[in-house]
Amino acid sequence: MTGSTPSCRLCRRANLSAVMTLERAPRNVSYLPTPDQAADDAPLRLDVFRCEDCGHVQLAQDPQESYYEDYLMTVSHSPQMRAYQHEQAEQLVTRFGLRGRRVVEVGCGDGNYLSILRGLGVDAVGIEPSARFREVALEAGHHVLAGYVTADQPVPGAPYDAFVTRQVFEHVPDPNDFLQGVRRSLTDDAVGLVEVPSLEQALEHSRFYDFFPDHVNYWSVSTLSRALERNGFLVLDVTRGMNGEYLQAVVRADTARDLATLAGSVERVSHAVRELLARCAAGGLSVAAWGSGAKGLTSLAEAGATGIRYVVDSDPYKQGRLTPVTHLPVVGPERLVEEPVDVVLLTALAYRDELVAQLRGPLGFRGTIAVLGDPLELLEDTRVDVTTS
Repeated sequence: MTGSTPSCRLCRRANLSAVMTLERAPRNVSYLPTPDQAADDAPLRLDVFRCEDCGHVQLAQDPQESYYEDYLMTVSHSPQMRAYQHEQAEQLVTRFGLRGRRVVEVGCGDGNYLSILRGLGVDAVGIEPSARFREVALEAGHHVLAGYVTADQPVPGAPYDAFVTRQVFEHVPDPNDFLQGVRRSLTDDAVGLVEVPSLEQALEHSRFYDFFPDHVNYWSVSTLSRALERNGFLVLDVTRGMNGEYLQAVVRADTARDLATLAGSVERVSHAVRELLARCAAGGLSVAAWGSGAKGLTSLAEAGATGIRYVVDSDPYKQGRLTPVTHLPVVGPERLVEEPVDVVLLTALAYRDELVAQLRGPLGFRGTIAVLGDPLELLEDTRVDVTTS
């Protein structure tokens, strides 16, 4: 991140505005010089920027090369911090049933949090770039890997069932690359915890001293959520911890954002609907659909609706009209009594339980209900074979 016009670390656009300058910042807040080293210790100019496109706050410069290979800063001596970390870890483990599961801590430091996780019955592994930190953690008996996590270098031993990364994400020069590496280290149903210093805390209390060269990213609730969501995670919640000092984001791996899978569902679902209709026709069974809302109209239009007699909808304003593209008559629920069918394709998914109860109850429908989805779900199917080829 060099040059006269730095770009945003998060959205990568070159639309940053300077918001603050510190003329005499320490070069390294984890380094305390000895009296003999004081003469060589000089301050650093620190420029803080905000992205006008996504709102991310950051420094222009990256950390010094190999900075974290000898990094050593611990907080595990504090009773308050130990109590806070134990409560945090216990909530995560209990909430997601992680006892006995494989959990990786990315940037595990001296292994203090690994000790807490192991004490809670977790199969905990750490990865840490600092040789000094690794030595301390290994001496404590932890399983600790060496190195950084990137999109091209997931954590060895993957996939893991969950991850934790605490007080790390603010140091990372390329947040997207880091999160993609974490995501590629996980199972598809993995969960995780990301903890960072809170930008809100600095803003609420006018704390310029929360900015220093070690932290190149300054995360708010919105920008932290944006970073996680754009790199394969669903954000379940973001809270403030440690008297408001830290943001804690609890996340789940987001397989729904796999656009290739989504694109493939077009053909899979459409084929399943066509196969259902073809098998019903071959068996002399009549079919209706229920739902002329967006999901129903889109799925029927894409799949085609050959063999569907009519579309049921409770909305009187839709009855008497035709579905677009497929031109099927939209009728009221009473048509199922007046002109019974053998199979109902249910596309109004938000009302699934209500409509199934209505079909099986007042309407007396005893045929097969096929619920739109990938795959189609058949309820009480005794007459229709919709096995797809």
